[in-house]
Amino acid sequence: MTAQTLFYIIIGIIVVNFIKDKILDAINAKHYNDPIPEELNDVYEKDEYQKSQAYKATNYRFGIWASLFSIALTLAFLFLDGFEYVDTIARSYSDTTIIVALIFFGIIMIASDIITTPFAYYKTFVIEEKFGFNKTTKKLFVLDKLKGLVMTAIIGAGIIALIIWFYLRFFSK
Repeated sequence: MTAQTLFYIIIGIIVVNFIKDKILDAINAKHYNDPIPEELNDVYEKDEYQKSQAYKATNYRFGIWASLFSIALTLAFLFLDGFEYVDTIARSYSDTTIIVALIFFGIIMIASDIITTPFAYYKTFVIEEKFGFNKTTKKLFVLDKLKGLVMTAIIGAGIIALIIWFYLRFFSK
């Protein structure tokens, strides 16, 4: 199997998975306007149920745009040799395999977080606020993002380093 064949298999898997997810989401979204089932009439208030369904519908529409953006960016990154570019940057800092991998995944993680933060911000401070579900402040949002980055860096770096060390120790020439 050539590298190009593998590349197109990966692209195919990404696209097929995206289409499958969107079809399943659309099937679920068809039921967002359904009335409360009779068996649950005494469990849910009609207004709260309708609010919940409207919230789901809004998240569904937002999710379509967010996932379209995500797949477009992923495919562009793959077709424009983004991973090779990040690998070149990582290798410019070290020749040690574990350090190169940590830099590589660190760049990918930070870039991904920067790109997804506006979507998370919009979901929290526009959509959730609209429906009265937001209980966080902008300061807490930023602090949570920073804590998440620190925890991911510490735990993620440790796990990645351990996996690479294990591979080099037991499976490498």
